[in-house]
Amino acid sequence: MTKNVTMIKLIWQRAPALAALVSLVLGTALLPSRLALAQTGGPTLEIKQVDSTQAPDYTMTAAVVWPDGSAATGLTAQNFTLTSLADNSPIPIASVEADNAGVAAVIVADLAGLNNTRDYGVVNTENVRRVAQQFVQALAANSGGKDYLGLVVTTGTGQNKIAETIPPTNDLNAIAARLEAIPQLPVERTSALFDGLNQALNSLVRNPDAATRQALDQRRKIILLFSDGADNKFSDEGIRGDILRRANEAGVSIFSVQVNQRSPREFTNMSALAAQTNGGYVLLDSSVPLATAEEQLRAMYSRIDSQRAQHVLRFRSIKPAGEHSARLTVNTPLGSDTGEVRFASTLRPPTVKLLSPPEGELFFQETAEPAAPITITAQVDFPDGRVRDVSVEFFANGMSIGRLDAPPYELVWQPPKEDRSVVTKTLPYAFQAVATDSYLQTTTNSPSVRTTLQVASVPAVPFVPTEAPSFDQWVRQNTALAASLCGLALVTLGLIVALIIMNRRYSDQFAVMRANMSKSVQSGIRMVTQRLGLNRQPVAELKVVSGPMTGTSLPVGSDTVWVGRDPSQCEVVLMSDPYVSSRHFQITRDPVTQQFYILDEGTANGTRVNRLPLQIKTRTPLPEDAEIEVGMTKLIFQQGRRTQRLNS
Repeated sequence: MTKNVTMIKLIWQRAPALAALVSLVLGTALLPSRLALAQTGGPTLEIKQVDSTQAPDYTMTAAVVWPDGSAATGLTAQNFTLTSLADNSPIPIASVEADNAGVAAVIVADLAGLNNTRDYGVVNTENVRRVAQQFVQALAANSGGKDYLGLVVTTGTGQNKIAETIPPTNDLNAIAARLEAIPQLPVERTSALFDGLNQALNSLVRNPDAATRQALDQRRKIILLFSDGADNKFSDEGIRGDILRRANEAGVSIFSVQVNQRSPREFTNMSALAAQTNGGYVLLDSSVPLATAEEQLRAMYSRIDSQRAQHVLRFRSIKPAGEHSARLTVNTPLGSDTGEVRFASTLRPPTVKLLSPPEGELFFQETAEPAAPITITAQVDFPDGRVRDVSVEFFANGMSIGRLDAPPYELVWQPPKEDRSVVTKTLPYAFQAVATDSYLQTTTNSPSVRTTLQVASVPAVPFVPTEAPSFDQWVRQNTALAASLCGLALVTLGLIVALIIMNRRYSDQFAVMRANMSKSVQSGIRMVTQRLGLNRQPVAELKVVSGPMTGTSLPVGSDTVWVGRDPSQCEVVLMSDPYVSSRHFQITRDPVTQQFYILDEGTANGTRVNRLPLQIKTRTPLPEDAEIEVGMTKLIFQQGRRTQRLNS
């Protein structure tokens, strides 16, 4: 390797014309090689900006750049896919439009050593001024006020190595004016090339002005370097690698113009900076015909000018408030690339609160009629400022009482009629509203509003036991029945006498008859006990907790029983309650599921389970420990308890 380097230096010193020819061949050969790389390496996707101000409708700006430094144009929605990183679901792209977004460029003019060299019969500082002005003119032709351009001039390695710095500005005339002074600047022989590049990177990536920094981030970033490629301060390998790393991380392409042919070392600096950042390289030296060099410069400026071409993508994503991420992929015939998209959502679920009734409101039921209707009003607010239709469902004590799908959210609700028991009672009611936002697929609960319904009492009907009549009174009141009983007694007595006489004569035959009669009686007893439910464990019981029969437990002896005031129609009898119907309600048990049900076929005063009225002629499930209210009586339903039948 050392011998090869020595040989190159010897040839360089001995044959300058041959060296110039080799440099020209290498320089012009780089462009086709980079074009070939573009066809094999594929595009580079750069996401410039995502506008979230109109969420859930977003606008994203992206640039697609080929490895040769030119920007891709003419792409459509078919070339892009957007996928949520949260669940890998696709996010449809509504449209893709071309946009002239402008470029953010910095000219770095490394003048050290150029005032002592001449190409094309002119001092090279003048050559730099001339071709740099051509670049500004080419940029201004299509700028439309959207381009930003800065300037960094280095003149040596001393304290004044950075002779001129103009941060990126959209005033291109200011840069053109400062370029005119380049030939008059005093320069040194030693160069600070990499200091100038570092300064340019800082002005593009770390600009202290927030508004300018935001504008630069929305544009393709370019450095146009004019230098002989020498740097007398730094080791080429280390500092060049650091500059390349920073440029690639920030998406900055370096287009280098090597002014004056130098040694292979300087040539390597300039060509590597261009090739490894998707930039371009041109040799501006007398070894290259001036017309050829200027044609190559125009092609380079045209490629830089193409960098302003970007694509505006519009998409919709309905997400709750916060930052979200997606993956954008560009697909082209020459390859694909991906980038991460971050967008913010300001969408928040609506809030809901009850305006009426107010907390602690007291309602009254003072007569036998139901209480007056209650107006319940809800207010829906939108913290994100995007007013939309939501549905509001109202609840009383946890049970839905109505739903409204659009404002105004005002519901008139009739409280169920409460029975008026022996004492005045107060019933708590908690109201709540639930807002459902189909936009974000969320529900929001309002704070509960607690009110009270006060039910006035009515005088209780006292329980007066009936005094048993005397025998004489009973006979006078039931003459026909008494005569029938006397006749039956005489017949029975006659039969007994006849049996005694016949028993003596036909003792054997009567023994057989007695056995048969005993079996018949036992069968009849079994039938009756089965009918009355006396021979098995009751399937449930009703415990009276208030009313005339308070403290009594009433067994439910079979799978179907009627409960009411009339013993002839009901298996379970509620006595002394004038508000209970003769046959008030029925309790049944499903033999398969063992589920109990309750049925009211249309009584005058109705039946309530857990304080809610039963629907007439509708079989309703009866849960364990349910509270049943009929008239002035309140019962607790319990399953599988051993009790003593009250009306047996």
